[in-house]
Amino acid sequence: MKRKAEIDTIMIHCTDTPPRREVSVKELDAWHKARNFEPYVDPKGRKVYAGYHILVHLDGSYERIRPDDQRGQHCKQGNMNNRAIAICYVGGSDNNHKPCDTRTEPQKKTLLTLVRTLKGRYPHAQVVGHRDYAPKACPCFDAKTEYKNA
Repeated sequence: MKRKAEIDTIMIHCTDTPPRREVSVKELDAWHKARNFEPYVDPKGRKVYAGYHILVHLDGSYERIRPDDQRGQHCKQGNMNNRAIAICYVGGSDNNHKPCDTRTEPQKKTLLTLVRTLKGRYPHAQVVGHRDYAPKACPCFDAKTEYKNA
């Protein structure tokens, strides 16, 4: 579904998975389908349930999931699904499933590059973490502070 609001936010998320545990878009898609997320229909006619726009892997590579002009499915609060671009990194919990900043150095570099690129495209967008809008630890670090000068 096309978004119905101007993009004014870049929201950072995590997969809430332990260190060194990779997550594929296919796996993320299954998780979100099981939670009844609204799908995006890609140009090939496939339904994509993964609600983020971008997924950043442990090695710093990333995959585009939804185009910017498509509504996300990542944060109900504050109409964020319509207003925000969602970047999710793999990780965010320790081996005991407690919130923990597990970002690898390559992920940190890629996240910063993506935030800067998106800020170039949407110069008035604020950068926030999911935790700034929902009672969650996600993304397990203070995205507002980390990217305030990005």
